[in-house]
Amino acid sequence: MKWPHYLPLLFILMLFGCGIREREELVQKREAALARKEQELLVMENNLQLKEAELMKREQQLKTAQKPDTLAQPIAGDINLALVGAWSARMVCTETTCSGSAVGDTKTETWELSYQNNLVIAKAMTGENLARIYTGTYHNNLLELTENVELTAASPATKMVVRLTLLNPTTLVGQREIIRAGDCRIVYDLQLNKQ
Repeated sequence: MKWPHYLPLLFILMLFGCGIREREELVQKREAALARKEQELLVMENNLQLKEAELMKREQQLKTAQKPDTLAQPIAGDINLALVGAWSARMVCTETTCSGSAVGDTKTETWELSYQNNLVIAKAMTGENLARIYTGTYHNNLLELTENVELTAASPATKMVVRLTLLNPTTLVGQREIIRAGDCRIVYDLQLNKQ
């Protein structure tokens, strides 16, 4: 006789038990979604840190290019004021042993040439972005520029050498050679026209 009194209570407990499982599943789904969002935020944070480091590196390059090194002695070279200013640079790949490059590839940049002491500074811009900074000298109608890129996790050690001859006050022609570790070499024919 006691069982009929406990039967409704047992039925209510069973109903609550089913709801607990559904709630546990819902909580697990929410925890999984939060874990995914947390991972996405960590990836975004890492990307922002990489971008910030790249911006700081470029800012440092600009500061270095703008301030003469007070400890370094200027390298002897001629000064030709016809070089100073903005130049449109067109490059065509003529030789390559590197994967990812092909003969006939073309690139267009804007180069801003200036002097610091007797050094020529060339800031290569792609659109509004600073791509690289070359330094070098002008002597006997030959402009020779170099850029050394240090070995990082993102890129191998690279040396770039640019040799240009001034044909007339508005035209420079020559070559840009890129040398990377692992017998990787790219040569571009290069023509700069003053803007």
